[in-house]
Amino acid sequence: MAACCGAVPLLAQGRSAIDSTLRARADSIQRADSATGALPQAEVPLLTEVGMSHRWNRDSLFSTGALTLADFMDRVPGLMTLRARFYMAPQAAAYNGDVGRVRLFLDGVELESIDARGGGVTELSQFPIAAIEELVIERGANELRVLMRSWRGPLRYTAQTRADIFTGDNRSNTFRGFFARRARNGLAFQAMLQRRSTDDRQLGGDGDATAIFTRLGVIRPSWSLDATLVRVRTTQQSLELINVNSYLATGRELPRYDQIQRDAYLRFATGDASRGAWVQVVAASRQNVENTPARSADASRGFVADSGDTTANRAQFVATAGWTGSRTRLSLTERIRLVNGATLHQPAARAEFEIGRIAASAYVERNPFAKLTRGDAFARVRAGSRLAFLGAVSYGTRGTELLRRDSTDDLVLARHPVARAARAEVAVRLGQLWLQGGAVIRDSAVLRAPLIFDRATPPVLEGRALGAVFTVVGPLFRGFSVHLSGVAWDIPGMYRPRVQTRSELTWRYHWTGATPTGGFDFLLGGQAEYATRSFVPLLGADGSITTLPTFAATPFGLRAEFRLKDATISAQIRNIANVPYTTVPGLLMPGPLAVYGVRWTFWN
Repeated sequence: MAACCGAVPLLAQGRSAIDSTLRARADSIQRADSATGALPQAEVPLLTEVGMSHRWNRDSLFSTGALTLADFMDRVPGLMTLRARFYMAPQAAAYNGDVGRVRLFLDGVELESIDARGGGVTELSQFPIAAIEELVIERGANELRVLMRSWRGPLRYTAQTRADIFTGDNRSNTFRGFFARRARNGLAFQAMLQRRSTDDRQLGGDGDATAIFTRLGVIRPSWSLDATLVRVRTTQQSLELINVNSYLATGRELPRYDQIQRDAYLRFATGDASRGAWVQVVAASRQNVENTPARSADASRGFVADSGDTTANRAQFVATAGWTGSRTRLSLTERIRLVNGATLHQPAARAEFEIGRIAASAYVERNPFAKLTRGDAFARVRAGSRLAFLGAVSYGTRGTELLRRDSTDDLVLARHPVARAARAEVAVRLGQLWLQGGAVIRDSAVLRAPLIFDRATPPVLEGRALGAVFTVVGPLFRGFSVHLSGVAWDIPGMYRPRVQTRSELTWRYHWTGATPTGGFDFLLGGQAEYATRSFVPLLGADGSITTLPTFAATPFGLRAEFRLKDATISAQIRNIANVPYTTVPGLLMPGPLAVYGVRWTFWN
């Protein structure tokens, strides 16, 4: 017995020595596998908000359960997403009632709409969010800028492989495969293939999309060079109008289409945008090819003349130089576009500083298309740890802009009034919870038409709009957190309900445990939305303009995620109560839609 009892400490010491040796060996292997240098990142703005800002890294991008870019934008007060469906059908967004005030940027290159169907309005369902490493939404007083940094791959020499497999209702299937490799000579290679498809036998609109993201780069201690390609081919069948509970299905059906969107760019960078002096030069090209065979049946179903077989190309050259200090950031950008043989210059400047309790930023840009200059200013002042004041103003000079071409291919121009908008908010912290509220005012504006849903929709001039915005965000207790936001306008308007709210309640549990896997994470969340009717203008045959209402929205959903080491199992259900509603007149949103699957990363 004495010998046995005396052996226990010796055994424990032996195990401790073995564990220490294994940990030291693992640390040595990890240090040897760590790559030096990285591909560059485009600059992102300073967000002068409190609580949870509109910024997501790669892990949080997927844990939100978002299927498209529109799912992220739903969290912004004052923004309304226009959707034909949840998943793959066309989607757009109106900020303060204007669909022309939402812009997308990828690695500093603006992803402008050049397809004939969109009419200059950004389409949100096609861009593959799986190719993003970080997403930032800058909420100006009169414009929303979505800035995306593309996936740069691992900071290790070991190759990374990942597979995402999802399925769900309406035969909705998604497969994504990732591969990334860094070589010790500085070469970097990335590839992502995504395949999505859906088939809604009741409402129509079935289709599929194939997305390819590839990058080849060279990384050196003082500079880097990389070439990137994003290609998306999308096919969509026609969407029919639906009558629900005697609700008149007014509006127009969406015709089918088959198109390819290509974005390619070559980027040279020196320095780091997060510190010191840096320069980035990008030569980019965007191409849209539509090849939709014409059918005589389309005309009999009331479709306005479709774009048919069209090809559009747009070249863009971007040069940005900046300096980033501990408290100040400055940058200058020259954006050159080649449009129909003309060279258009679009210079921009950004200045930001954060000193103590004061943070401020300013952004100014010259728009060569509308021949006007716009500027945004942001500020945040903290009065202690529990009180903050936030504000934003926007101003734009007068200008003339090409809004669309009519049925005879004549230009439709609009003279913009002086574009002025402002937002002022007060934020108070109760415990860890931030309560934020204020007012927003937008002056008279020419509202661009979302032609992607109806090619006969005209642009309209709308008067001043005044609204109240609010946000409640932060942790509650025992792993619970809340995100509630909304806006209430003085009167309903075009593309904006009078009252619109979105709420999300989540519970997260993390268990570390004494296991080799490091424990697991579990997340359970529910969300609810509410929106009163909004209105969409309609151009009649006699040239008069009438309005069509949308069907009030009150959907809610659930989602859950379970993560164990490098594998994540997730599931979500949208519109779980099968609430009939529309965000585009006549196009009914689907009932309960369940999507579930797994994301799994491998280190080869």
